[in-house]
Amino acid sequence: MQAHDFKEIIIRRSTLEDSESFQRCLDTVARERKWLTLLEAPNLEEVRTFIPKLSVQFVAITQGTVVGWCDISIPRKRDGFCHCGVLGMGLLPEFRRRGLGERLLRATIDAAHANGLSRIELEVYASNHAAIRLYERLGFAHEGRRRQARILDGQVEDNLCMALVLAGQDPPYGPASFSCRLAQNAASS
Repeated sequence: MQAHDFKEIIIRRSTLEDSESFQRCLDTVARERKWLTLLEAPNLEEVRTFIPKLSVQFVAITQGTVVGWCDISIPRKRDGFCHCGVLGMGLLPEFRRRGLGERLLRATIDAAHANGLSRIELEVYASNHAAIRLYERLGFAHEGRRRQARILDGQVEDNLCMALVLAGQDPPYGPASFSCRLAQNAASS
């Protein structure tokens, strides 16, 4: 697929109808063996189960095909941690370094904030300089380094731990409590 005029790319919330196209996009990025912890995408049934459990996921679509995604999951569905989400994102190679990742990230952060999340965490390989610059530009702070977190194909990689704390939220009294209940209900169904 060729990178098209970026005005033709639509950023929107994902739906279950995006599952197959999202899986192909995820698989392409995973098989690069550079950016994600996954080395291949889960099977389609797992993807269909995963999407509804996310707090929020946006996709970039052109000509009916998912070319990128950004999502936030709530992995710790326990009292005291429901305000925290974990970010994941990726773009097909020909759509990188054109501002699309920033558009996806901004839409996802805005939706997460509206859903009551006040902390968004991520891990990024230290060699992924473009992603690190993007996260820093959008306000993510460095919180730590996991040394030699991955050894793959003879390459040793550190993981950088980063987080964005959204101002003006009071999770115990605000929408985050509701967001956690939604996540718990989705996980149990």
